[in-house]
Amino acid sequence: MRKCGPEGENENNFGTVRAYSDASFNFLRITIMDNGIYVTLTRQLALFRDMDATANNIANANTTGYDAEHIMFSSYMTKDASQGVSNPISFGYDISTYRDNTAGALKVTGNDLDVAIEGNGYFTVETPLGTRYTRNGSFHIAPDGTMVTAEGYPVLDSSAQHIVFDESTRSIQIGEGGNLKVNGSDFGNLGVAQFDNPRLLERLSGSMFKSNIIPQPAQNARVMQGMLESSNVQPVNELTHMVGLQHAVTDTAQFIAVVYDLERKAADAWAQQS
Repeated sequence: MRKCGPEGENENNFGTVRAYSDASFNFLRITIMDNGIYVTLTRQLALFRDMDATANNIANANTTGYDAEHIMFSSYMTKDASQGVSNPISFGYDISTYRDNTAGALKVTGNDLDVAIEGNGYFTVETPLGTRYTRNGSFHIAPDGTMVTAEGYPVLDSSAQHIVFDESTRSIQIGEGGNLKVNGSDFGNLGVAQFDNPRLLERLSGSMFKSNIIPQPAQNARVMQGMLESSNVQPVNELTHMVGLQHAVTDTAQFIAVVYDLERKAADAWAQQS
């Protein structure tokens, strides 16, 4: 007669069920289920962050000079030792967000105070919290004659000074090098900064950034008057990605519910056999 199980009971004997349903086996089985939940939760948390980034991209699809943000994922292996058994477990997590620095399309506006940058460069503006940087060149003239951003922050020239026009200003020309001409006469230069690694800039809101690194004057950037840089967000791609994320979140939630149900049934079966 063939024997099996830790007690050597006959395979047709119901005692085999008890032999494999002792406390250590059930603990190991439930622990494995818990590990499945933990791994799934790490995936779900990463999905939630991806959803936040995608929703922010969609909300800024029409924001001038906006760079899309994406999530960078990775995974790591760890060991789970239960009842003397060492099992490798792979957890997924989101490392950080990164910006897509691909330039957005340039659109013609015909407004003399609309300017776009072609190449690596950012306009410098002054805020109550210090100098900030933006690719949103939708400028206008404040009542006191100062050139300001859409938010009302003064635009700086190449000497970090406010650009102020007087009442005699009839025409404003901005050359590709950022040089300003007022009524045909030289008037200074727009402050255009360049960073070796633009991804190190910290986004404050929309297309406004700050940096702890001192920039250099832009060398190869071209300033285009009468144009604005559109957001580089691809709305259709982002919406499609959001739908996929929603399906993935639903799938992970259903998986967790199934595992919890299995744990409950295992615990009930264990209690009935005890």
